[in-house]
Amino acid sequence: MPHILAADYTPLSQVNIFVKDLGIVLDYAKKAVFPLPLSAAAHQMYMSASAAGHGSEDDSAVIKIFPGIELPEAEK
Repeated sequence: MPHILAADYTPLSQVNIFVKDLGIVLDYAKKAVFPLPLSAAAHQMYMSASAAGHGSEDDSAVIKIFPGIELPEAEK
């Protein structure tokens, strides 16, 4: 949350890393026939953020895909 409040999306962990890692987790869960509905939903959110052009930003940039949220602007 500090990244979002500071409008600082400098990557410490990228959106695209979450897409990759959650994809791996979901692949293993599928092979084990183990349901992970919240992980699947999170994966879709991170994929949406990546598709919207935020893939190389900090993972907190996933918040940018939710309409109606007024995000802080970076201090100048």
